[in-house]
Amino acid sequence: MIRINLLLGPDGRRAKPQYDVRAQALLGVGLLLITLAGCWWYAISLDAEIDARKIEKQEKEQHVAQLKAQVKQVSDFESRKKTLEDKNRIIDELEKSRGGPVKVLDHVSQSLEPLKLWLVRIAITGKDVDLEGRAATNDDVVEFVNNLRRTDYFTDINLQESRAAVESQLNIYQFKLGFRLKG
Repeated sequence: MIRINLLLGPDGRRAKPQYDVRAQALLGVGLLLITLAGCWWYAISLDAEIDARKIEKQEKEQHVAQLKAQVKQVSDFESRKKTLEDKNRIIDELEKSRGGPVKVLDHVSQSLEPLKLWLVRIAITGKDVDLEGRAATNDDVVEFVNNLRRTDYFTDINLQESRAAVESQLNIYQFKLGFRLKG
């Protein structure tokens, strides 16, 4: 037969039911194991994330190294390009200026042909030409100036000086001319 204690306890209250200590210990151990398993799983997931970040960092460092190499190639290319452009510019300037003095000397020498005179100095500064020379007669100097005026290559021909002098016991005329190139 089953007995039920409906009587109040010694202090006048109902008696409390008693719990099984083994069940409580088992529950505590279970909760502890679940907590430890959760911590272990969280630590493993953090380690995996750290490894993933390290791999990502290495990949980005490799990418940065590749980009640095490309930047170096681009800067080398730009410096070579600038060097080549400077060389081309210098070549173009030389091509342009190459014809100037050659043409000046050609036209001046064509104006000298039948005359008895020689040139001592020719200075070309931009489009200005200064010329010094010697002649046997003053008429040769005048004819030389007229020959220069007949060419279509020179303008503003100015006889700056023509004077008689003696060199090596010969009477000569020293002259200075100034003129500009056309164009």
